[in-house]
Amino acid sequence: MLQNKLVKSISIILTTVLFLSSILIISSSYFNSKQMKSATSQCYKNNGKVILEIHNSFTNEFSFECQ
Repeated sequence: MLQNKLVKSISIILTTVLFLSSILIISSSYFNSKQMKSATSQCYKNNGKVILEIHNSFTNEFSFECQ
């Protein structure tokens, strides 16, 4: 009985951690994507050349330079 409750508690905790981690990764990817689009459009408005390097395609982590 006690072992069953422990397994159930651990399952709930792991599911919650996985769910919250997924939300954080998706949010990070979304906001990085929006930031990339904004920076790129501002660079083009100033007649610049965009140099964009994506370091992590899963989270859209990037470095940006406008020349």
